[in-house]
Amino acid sequence: MGTDSRGKIQVRWTGAAGLEITKDQQTVLIDPYHSRLGKREAFFKTLVPRSQAIEEYLGTLPGELSSVIVGHTHFDHALDIPEIAKKFHGPIVGSASLESLMALYGIPGRVTIPAGSETIDLPGQVTVTMIPSAHGLVAFGRVPYAGDIDPDARLPLKARQYRHGKVYMSKVEIGQMTFIHAGSANFVESELDGHRCDVLFMCVPGWKKTPGYCTRLPEILQPEVIIPFHFDDFSAPMDVNMVAPALPFQDMKGFLGRISQAAPRAEIRVPRTFDPMFF
Repeated sequence: MGTDSRGKIQVRWTGAAGLEITKDQQTVLIDPYHSRLGKREAFFKTLVPRSQAIEEYLGTLPGELSSVIVGHTHFDHALDIPEIAKKFHGPIVGSASLESLMALYGIPGRVTIPAGSETIDLPGQVTVTMIPSAHGLVAFGRVPYAGDIDPDARLPLKARQYRHGKVYMSKVEIGQMTFIHAGSANFVESELDGHRCDVLFMCVPGWKKTPGYCTRLPEILQPEVIIPFHFDDFSAPMDVNMVAPALPFQDMKGFLGRISQAAPRAEIRVPRTFDPMFF
């Protein structure tokens, strides 16, 4: 897993829970969120995707956009998906709640909804398994905005209407490498039976509120590399030339110490937004 990029898989953390995985000039996006609405806008107004920011980001892709994966439908994971869907024709994998959102935008039938924990084939010899999971306890020790997006709602929606729907960890297999994206700091241990990965992306906010998240998750999945993410303040503007400002009060030092103890043989990489990582 060196730094020579030839023939490698390139991964970039793009802020919030966003990941970009590229191999052979084809790019998979997971939870892309580039509107980055300010706090006042996000929590006191209706939410409108920032089309220009999304288009500018898509112009930076290192490959052709081939598929999009969505772990749950909170606004910082799903707001931009309908706008992105208008710009490519590949598959979008997510929950029934995501399909409801897409239908509200007049784009029904684009979402592949897992029936269970089956493996779904994507373009470019990529597969994804949507592992049923749980949302972390973030706001005052509670799960924010639980439930599904209302299919009879009217656009634009407020933040509280972006309910999380079914929550998944996405397991992406590409080029003999396996990546698992834990987009919220929680898990369902019984659903992880038989799953392993080479690279584990772990959401940081809320890690203290889920017993076993920093210990059992690495122990079960046995990754060679652990990458903390989703620790940026996603209400702050950002582009490919900026480092994401961090959310306060996360205790990153404590988080890193805990996962180091649980997985002493794993390499831990703390990423910078938009810096390429090669595997």
